[in-house]
Amino acid sequence: MKASQNENEMGEALLGEHKAKMVMDVQVVESLRAKDTQAFRSLIERLQQPMTAYLHRLVGDREVALDLAQDTFLQVYKEIGKTSQDLFLDAWIYRIATNYGLRYLNRKRLKQFVGLDRTSGPEDFMVPGPENQAETRILVHEALSRMKSKDAVCLLFCRFQYKLRDR
Repeated sequence: MKASQNENEMGEALLGEHKAKMVMDVQVVESLRAKDTQAFRSLIERLQQPMTAYLHRLVGDREVALDLAQDTFLQVYKEIGKTSQDLFLDAWIYRIATNYGLRYLNRKRLKQFVGLDRTSGPEDFMVPGPENQAETRILVHEALSRMKSKDAVCLLFCRFQYKLRDR
């Protein structure tokens, strides 16, 4: 009985947080639609670091990620007036960023020729220990680059969401 009551209380608390977030998003969207520079600055300060980190994991290049994040915020500024007031702001912004990242990866893939006749050796399947974290990152990036862009985005976004929850 007590567990059920606690679950209900937790559910109500989450619902309350969700409603508060929606109200806050509506207010932020209204300010952004009015071209309030302080609201836009606050939005950038809140999302720039996590957005850049997400894009960095997506495209594998920090400088490109910074450029894509900047393009994302510019697009938000240009297009916010065309959105509805009940917009889920963060989700919309991450969708824009994801689209920019996917376009970049698709253009990059078109520019590269990947030889399908490359034979894989045993070193392609070995996972280095924690002392070789840089090598692990390279291997992960290579694996992601071999995947379809949409599949890679799903994995990265899922991992990104888990990291946000752990904070």
